[in-house]
Amino acid sequence: MFKKENRLVPGAKFNNSYKLTVLQFVLKVKKNGLGLNRFGIVVSKRVDRRAVVRNKIKRIFRNLLVGYNRDMDVGNDMLFIVRPDIIGKTKKETDFSIKESLIKAGCFKK
Repeated sequence: MFKKENRLVPGAKFNNSYKLTVLQFVLKVKKNGLGLNRFGIVVSKRVDRRAVVRNKIKRIFRNLLVGYNRDMDVGNDMLFIVRPDIIGKTKKETDFSIKESLIKAGCFKK
């Protein structure tokens, strides 16, 4: 679970942000000017109608991102918009996709 300060506030605008699209999700990153990273995860009903499945996907993303947060540069807002292609992927495949996309977005410390 994210700490309250690491949660992205509802209604955050991502105009003029870096956007990276992979098969499983869309990642939007923008600078926030704060000394911490904030994360948001969106899983719509288009991915799966069942709330249990959508919540499981969010839990997987949260657990992976909490682990990565130590090694990341601070001062970014990140929004993950999950796509229907995530269904059927293993946790290991999702982990690899998230890490690679965060590296491409330049969110990890050098």
